[in-house]
Amino acid sequence: MRQLLCLAAAALLSACAQQAPVKLYSGAEQPTSQVLVVEMPNTLEVLNINGQPAPEANRMVGNSLRQLELQPGKYRINAYFENGYDVGGGLSHEIIRTRSATFLVDGQAGDVWRLEFDEPSNLREAEAMEDDFSGYAVNTRTGERVASEPGPRYVSMLGQMFGGGSVVATQDAGIAPLGAAPQAQGAAAVAPVAVPTPSQAAAPAQTLPHDASTLATLKQIYLMLSPEGRDAFLEWAAQ
Repeated sequence: MRQLLCLAAAALLSACAQQAPVKLYSGAEQPTSQVLVVEMPNTLEVLNINGQPAPEANRMVGNSLRQLELQPGKYRINAYFENGYDVGGGLSHEIIRTRSATFLVDGQAGDVWRLEFDEPSNLREAEAMEDDFSGYAVNTRTGERVASEPGPRYVSMLGQMFGGGSVVATQDAGIAPLGAAPQAQGAAAVAPVAVPTPSQAAAPAQTLPHDASTLATLKQIYLMLSPEGRDAFLEWAAQ
């Protein structure tokens, strides 16, 4: 397990250095003119897309816009605001994480849609929108603005894993538009991984599988840590 965490830490450090768009469709890489690009600010975290977990969508860091590349089509993107604010004169900070909003995107090849919302300027404004988060999906080509719908409450990737034996799809399968079947990848396709139920996970002999789904989960957990927590994790993993 320690080795797996070290691999996850190394992968995270590598991802942090990359600011390229995140490919979320299956199959061979396509030129930008053939895909749908969704942009979002770095304070917006993706809960799921069309009901499918997408931890890779949250891998980018820094102040630049995140860019997600998808197949052209319709998507329901559940995303929530998350940011840290200094309290106590900078001695500590508080993380505000809102309920998600469902952003509706219906894009053609070459379209760029941007997820927008009113960014809070301080802790009090952020707290005020914890249970009432909303925004718009904006087509940058046509100017079309589509208001979001209320989304589900935030559930961590860890909670999804141990919340009742659910199935977590691996990122290799890609995310298909609504109404379209996921593209098959022949013999190289990766089937969904059945996650153990809480009783199974509690068994002494149970371990998490060393596969893409586990690594994606560890990435998501890491991204939810505070800066101090990330430093502590990396220091522990390097031992």
